[in-house]
Amino acid sequence: MQMGEFKLQKEESLRITAPNVYKRMIETFEKYNIHPYDAHGTVIKTQEGLEITLRLTNHFTEIAHAKISLDQAQHPDEEISFFFEQAAEKCKNQLITDYFKMIKL
Repeated sequence: MQMGEFKLQKEESLRITAPNVYKRMIETFEKYNIHPYDAHGTVIKTQEGLEITLRLTNHFTEIAHAKISLDQAQHPDEEISFFFEQAAEKCKNQLITDYFKMIKL
């Protein structure tokens, strides 16, 4: 590549690219009574591992990011669980806010 050029990185589905991580996300979100369709997970493969992006809530406006190693993708650890717990809490709070906005209308 020459100076000033950049390469677009391809986003792939979390469910397909890292099924073990996706399963951990689903398990964590179930604890918060959040449906899997309230979160859209994508992955960008890098030399260091995977960059996970979660788009949350009804309009997928809330975003959470994490970088994980390939080993973590195969064997999700507590760090990944903590990331999903934070994302689930964020999603839950936004869904509650959206619900009360809808009720006021």
